[in-house]
Amino acid sequence: MKTERKFGLGVIICVFNKDFSKILLLKRNMEKRKNGGADWGNVGGRVELGELLVDACEREAKEETGINLNPKKLKLIEVKETPYLTDIFHAIHFVYATILDEQEKITLNDESEEYKWFDLNHLPESMLDSKEHILELSTLAIKQYQEKREQ
Repeated sequence: MKTERKFGLGVIICVFNKDFSKILLLKRNMEKRKNGGADWGNVGGRVELGELLVDACEREAKEETGINLNPKKLKLIEVKETPYLTDIFHAIHFVYATILDEQEKITLNDESEEYKWFDLNHLPESMLDSKEHILELSTLAIKQYQEKREQ
């Protein structure tokens, strides 16, 4: 029996502190760690049918962290295609960046066990994205925010 492949859209939100020296990462629950093969990841998830990307970012951030994101502070920094996210799933992720005060109250849902602000020079070993990719994303985010200030 042939398994039908599926296609989906997702959003990833890189949440940086005000000076872009730290990133907020979530330690996923046991099931998500097993499925994803990593402990730590960014806020994010699937885009629902008919949902705008920015609205998906706002919803996922609210669901996963209890944070109400300001859509005007969300910056699209990358589009990432993963043809084989799993054996049967082809995904396209829209990667956004935002800035958040480190003192903001975080309330996790059951998808994650803990959260932590990681210094970009001291990222954890077991992440969904590589350290190099996180650093690339921080560079892209800084560039987006600088361009906005210059306009």
